[in-house]
Amino acid sequence: METMDTETLYKALSSRDARYDGRFYVGVTTTGIYCRPICPARPKKEHLRFFRSKAEAEKAGFRPCLRCRPDLSPTSIQWRGTAAVVSRAFGMIYRGDADGRPMSGLAERLGMTDRHLRRLFQEQLGASPMEVAISRRLHLARQLLSQTRLSITDIALASGFNSLRRFNDAFLTTYQRNPSDFRKATEGSEAAADTITLRIPYIDRYDWDTLMRYFTRHEVHGVDAVEGGCYLRHLKTVRGESCLRVEHLAKGRCLQVTLAVADFSEVRQLVDTVRSVFDVDHNPRQIEPPEGCPEAVREFLAGYAGLRVPGAFDPFETAVSIILGQLVSTAQGRLNLRKLVERYGERSATAHHPKLSHFFPSPAVLASADLTSLGFTRARANAIRDLSAACLAGTLDLSRTCDLARTRKALLAIKGIGPWTVELIALRCLGDTDAFPTSDLVIKRALASYRFLPEQFSPWRSYLALALWKTQTSAAPAAPALNAPVSRKTAQQVPAQQARATNGAASNLAAGTAPALKGPTGKRVASEALAGEEDSAQVGTGEHLDKGNGGNQ
Repeated sequence: METMDTETLYKALSSRDARYDGRFYVGVTTTGIYCRPICPARPKKEHLRFFRSKAEAEKAGFRPCLRCRPDLSPTSIQWRGTAAVVSRAFGMIYRGDADGRPMSGLAERLGMTDRHLRRLFQEQLGASPMEVAISRRLHLARQLLSQTRLSITDIALASGFNSLRRFNDAFLTTYQRNPSDFRKATEGSEAAADTITLRIPYIDRYDWDTLMRYFTRHEVHGVDAVEGGCYLRHLKTVRGESCLRVEHLAKGRCLQVTLAVADFSEVRQLVDTVRSVFDVDHNPRQIEPPEGCPEAVREFLAGYAGLRVPGAFDPFETAVSIILGQLVSTAQGRLNLRKLVERYGERSATAHHPKLSHFFPSPAVLASADLTSLGFTRARANAIRDLSAACLAGTLDLSRTCDLARTRKALLAIKGIGPWTVELIALRCLGDTDAFPTSDLVIKRALASYRFLPEQFSPWRSYLALALWKTQTSAAPAAPALNAPVSRKTAQQVPAQQARATNGAASNLAAGTAPALKGPTGKRVASEALAGEEDSAQVGTGEHLDKGNGGNQ
């Protein structure tokens, strides 16, 4: 995490600069509470203490402010350099990977000693890995106490504590109050015994409609669905079947998540997955145009600040869907997935919703499946089987806490998977905010018109890509032509990034109608990514399934 001097932090606090929301916290010594930098409260400077994380503030004895609710706020940290390993560990802790295990095991997975991991956490967050883990669990517990009618015992289990005694002790130590003191009447009707409804706040702006259009076009038959502007999905875990519903509450600036869980211990991981899939922790105001950028570019980026990157509930499922969607229309891609799910997927034992009938086949099933019998090309069938085998063997990690370089290398080693497929998987499954398909046909045309260098927007180029795709839709306002291009000399000052190249499949997020383009074969084609038409082909820059790895389509 970047370091900032006290004067800079105080200036951001005084102006309520939303760009810093989630990047630091401020404690007030006279009240014993800590706040977000956007909190309307204005204490005197001499009463302030600044912290790098929520865990560090709570470690120092401060309680979350009930006005700005820092315990529920998105955590928008821009990780750089060696701090990237802290980011991976941070994600593992939030997902419960460290639950019931010694932190030495977490350090071993990251390829370092326990002592070195603690030192990095202290440098970047001001707290140890265990303190961060307990802080996160308590934040969810506070949310469950105030927003649900679950018993305190169930809340302790749902928030990741193995015993009620440990939960009570941690809660009392951190907040100087008992869990029962936080209980509030839940709004709305009484929920079912196994149903939980939570609200997850985000930082404005948030383009929910674009996300729903994307998930609608890429619906996996029987697994997920979009209905009435809400996203529905069911999942199978080791403890049983769970179902979730996500809707957007624009006035409340939050997502409302309704969970029907098989076991309360699954709640924390499901909530964290929802946060990543819907990109809740992204702070649009952190994306700043480079110095000297023309005003027209600034206005252009501001117009698309609400775009969010659609994540993946099941990274393996998403990776397979990307392979099956290569060089075909969206409708054909959905049909391919439907054939796969109906043949090899497992039927749900619980009728959560009429549209949720199957679970996506596991890597163990697809690793030995005869996929050519479904009409898939030999190259695609082999690529899916090899992908499944790699996931089974543990040589391929598709999670958001993976080593990006290692996972990219493992994907490229699979015959039938080229760089554009890898880049799209990185964008959706791995959470790479700097993914940028430089060879995408529409991206190339947009960059030629707007004349600026994407390297200067690192590490946020994935959002730049979404904005460029969006400009090509009929409903989107076109960015003005720029007469002052950004110099290449300035771009060279940016550290070299790994080359990224994907095809037009990545640009499926945008909606509307796109002008017809000519592909590498000279045939008139339409970019499905922008057109949203059911008969249009996904087109990139001529890179097919087999490019660079010798496969045959």
